[in-house]
Amino acid sequence: MRTPRTGNWQVFRSGICGRQHQPERARNLRARSGSRLFTGVDYSVGPIGHASFLILLPTMRTSFFVVAGAVVAVTSGTATAQRLLAYDPLAGAVAELQPPDAVLFVPNPPVLIYPSAPILPPPPVVGLPAPGDSTFDNVGGVHWFTNGAILAAMPSPSVPPLVPLMPPMPIPPGLMGAIGGPVTGIAVDPAAGIMFMSSIPGIIIGVAPVPGLPVVVPPFPMPFPPAPIAGLEWDGATGTLWAVDIAGIAYNFFPGGAPAGPPLAPAFPPPGPVGDIAIDKMAKINPVGLRPLYVTAGGMVYDMNDPGALPFPSGPPAAGLAFANHPIQVGPFGGCATCPSIPGGGPTNFITGPMTSGNAAFGLGMTGLLPLSFCVFGFDTVYNPLFPMLNLAGCPLGLTISPTLLLFVAPTDATGTAVFPIPLGGVPVGATLYNQGFAFCAADPTGFVFSPFQSLTIGGL
Repeated sequence: MRTPRTGNWQVFRSGICGRQHQPERARNLRARSGSRLFTGVDYSVGPIGHASFLILLPTMRTSFFVVAGAVVAVTSGTATAQRLLAYDPLAGAVAELQPPDAVLFVPNPPVLIYPSAPILPPPPVVGLPAPGDSTFDNVGGVHWFTNGAILAAMPSPSVPPLVPLMPPMPIPPGLMGAIGGPVTGIAVDPAAGIMFMSSIPGIIIGVAPVPGLPVVVPPFPMPFPPAPIAGLEWDGATGTLWAVDIAGIAYNFFPGGAPAGPPLAPAFPPPGPVGDIAIDKMAKINPVGLRPLYVTAGGMVYDMNDPGALPFPSGPPAAGLAFANHPIQVGPFGGCATCPSIPGGGPTNFITGPMTSGNAAFGLGMTGLLPLSFCVFGFDTVYNPLFPMLNLAGCPLGLTISPTLLLFVAPTDATGTAVFPIPLGGVPVGATLYNQGFAFCAADPTGFVFSPFQSLTIGGL
């Protein structure tokens, strides 16, 4: 029987990975979240108990871009998706952290710990605050870091860079003289291509992050009484800078020095001298109605805007803290089991670039699959809080069988990898979906296995 087509999509009744089911034409799918998002897409509905779900099989690669972009725009929520990068210039180490989340529990220990590349010499001076800092470019996917005298860039293992990496650059003595000493804070405005630098006295300068570091914003003092400044952060949502001193007091101001608000005292005394500050860039609101403002101190990280937030370990004692737009990955407490019948061991997730609004190159991927086979990318606006273990070889099920569940079949390549492009042009900051992958696993009685469950919230600058 010939499979009917609408545009570039084959339509199947419910089932995993398009297993034999009678295809049919159906009415236009109209998914609403304040407005019509899907038009002219045929679909079929397969009943599962009292619910239903969709499976769409692309017949042309370009179809991914059309449909997947609309999928992400379905909803906005309060869940967050982030990764914090904590940098220790003394050890030359970076730790990637997932802060605890009010909606989805995530483990507190660091997700990854790895050396910086290159490993810079120890900071040129010892004192409080210690020189050194880091920042993340949520457009280019570059993790910038410094020991106070040298500026370097590296990719994060979890966020591939989209721009060429600059070689390590010595910070000119004239720049350090203009701000009053070695650099203790860096922050990047990726839209304007400006990197701000600060030192202990609280004098800020803006440079272009290219060889030579030419000055584009002349030095200006913070609009507050001088204090030992330990870190710097850029807030693209407000076009302002944040600085933090070693006591944990945060200062918000515009480039040039105009204050953007009064100094902000920490909700509780930090567990040691503060190293750096990073603001949530996902439009998340914490339980007290403020955006999370993360601070690292004494080998811990905490949200200074939430008096009820518990500190969590930063891994290495960090002088740098950077916020990266990244999915939250949720699995069982100890990781997922592997599938022995798959050479790659079973599905793991990855992304193709920063999860930032406007990033047309963003995509979700799975690897560790059967080569030249098929898998399924699942999306929904709700998640399953019970996470039932329906299979033996993979992760618990985080998605529900709901009327809003969307399943997209994708082929795997010769390495057992599949990528689902999700261009984020026009998708608003804060739009949230949940995602999980499905793949065949002959070793499991069910015949398939789940990837780790993810929360996807689109971030900004």
